[in-house]
Amino acid sequence: MDKKYAIYAILFAVLFSHAQEVALPTDLRQHNLTEFNASLFNPVFSLDRNNPESIAWWSRYQWQTIDGDPTSIFLNYSRKINTQSSIGVGFVQNNTGVFLNTGGVLNYAYAFDFGSNMQLSVGLNVFGYNSEIADDRYNPNPEILLPQLELSKNAFIMQFAPGVRFSVDGFSVGFTAENLFDYNFSTNKSASASDEKIYMAMIDYRLPLTLFSGADNAYLLPMLYVKSVPYGDTQVGLNALLSSNKFWLQGGFNSFYGISGGLGGRFFKHISLGALIEYGLDAEIKDQDPSFEIIAAYTLSSPDARKKVVGFEEDEVPVELEKTEDVIPLEDGDRIAEEEKMQKELSKAEALAQKNALKKEKKQKRVRGRKKKALAEELRVAQELAEAKRLKEEQEAAALAKAIQMKEQKRLDSIKAIELALAKKIQDDLDMIADRKKAGKAVTQGHYEEVEKLQGQKAGFYLIGNVYGTSRYRDIFVESLKKKGIDAKYFYLEKTKWDYVYLERFDTLSEAEAARDNKFNGKYAEKTWIFRIIGE
Repeated sequence: MDKKYAIYAILFAVLFSHAQEVALPTDLRQHNLTEFNASLFNPVFSLDRNNPESIAWWSRYQWQTIDGDPTSIFLNYSRKINTQSSIGVGFVQNNTGVFLNTGGVLNYAYAFDFGSNMQLSVGLNVFGYNSEIADDRYNPNPEILLPQLELSKNAFIMQFAPGVRFSVDGFSVGFTAENLFDYNFSTNKSASASDEKIYMAMIDYRLPLTLFSGADNAYLLPMLYVKSVPYGDTQVGLNALLSSNKFWLQGGFNSFYGISGGLGGRFFKHISLGALIEYGLDAEIKDQDPSFEIIAAYTLSSPDARKKVVGFEEDEVPVELEKTEDVIPLEDGDRIAEEEKMQKELSKAEALAQKNALKKEKKQKRVRGRKKKALAEELRVAQELAEAKRLKEEQEAAALAKAIQMKEQKRLDSIKAIELALAKKIQDDLDMIADRKKAGKAVTQGHYEEVEKLQGQKAGFYLIGNVYGTSRYRDIFVESLKKKGIDAKYFYLEKTKWDYVYLERFDTLSEAEAARDNKFNGKYAEKTWIFRIIGE
């Protein structure tokens, strides 16, 4: 490692002899990548930060005007293989201030679904790049032998950057290492020492939003991250992304690079264009030119109109309607043959319908015959009973009355047993809720609300699909649920001034939790929560 330190010492000495400029950290400077090409931030982000299939370009102009050469470039193709995995391949170039690294990157990510909106995702970026001296102002004296520098002028390096993320509902915790493993094929040694590794931890929360008409699938995604950088202070940053199907806005802060703000738009359902500017705040870099970033992307497949709102990390595959194929006119001969075929099929269908009708008529005749026989038997028994003695009639009448009484009592006992079982189930459920509250635990996972009474509503647990402040959007939502076969209803809560649209009412919390966790028996994939009415 003495050779590597010698290289940095020589280059930094030359750089500072020419101009007093701030040394750049050696990382990828990808802290503003929140949507397209976010797999460079953490390899698992290829699962949900890009559209299903897209090509995206990102370039960063560090402390310079936008008409100069970019210091970082990333051209990437990514796509979802299925609901649980994704891949990507791209070209990457990064100027660290000492070395210019140019090469490619492969990405793969996979998600393990544990149910209850819990998911563990793992991913890997594999870099292969050529590394050369970035500053051509340094021309060493040919009489001075610097074998370390010669080895570094043209070195091929493989670098492995794994990442992991654990998600529960909309909350996620992640970790990645930019150069956990690397190898220099020119020196046949590791390209970095143990104290030159770059690690990053992050937490984020995806919050679904309802914006103006036409801006669908909107969400707010704030993220906090901490990043260790060799030979520099640990970076602490915060960024936030507001995204919809029409536009996106983002802002951020990095303890080294300063504050940033950007925006972008989506055009013709496939093209996305955006830009970002970043200003330094620290005394060392506030006099530098601002940094710029450019994003351009083309979505190859149709964007998912039901983009997951965490942690609905998203588990269902979107069903796409197949495009109706153009009808090609048939030639006359083919048309006649097709008509004959259709006529044969129609004749078969008519014959089958006639056969079924005959079967139905025969079955009805057999039923009528059995009814006539049963009626005749009843008349015969009645005549025999009429001829029997009065005592026998009284005994039989008493026995019949007793049998009816026993049958009715059995029915009442069965109803009582069902009611007792339901009452016990409800009481056990209430005891469980009381125990959770007494222990200071949440009544249930996810969002939960309760009120003592609500006029016109039965006590119980209501599975809430959404809440609305206006009747217009409420009715639109209820109508969309009816199209899915869900008979949704709603009630008004005076305290919040909102209409609560619920999919169904349940007697117990356990039943409501089961319906929430199984996505209402697979009928409703969006996020739901539980509202309790305690009494009536």
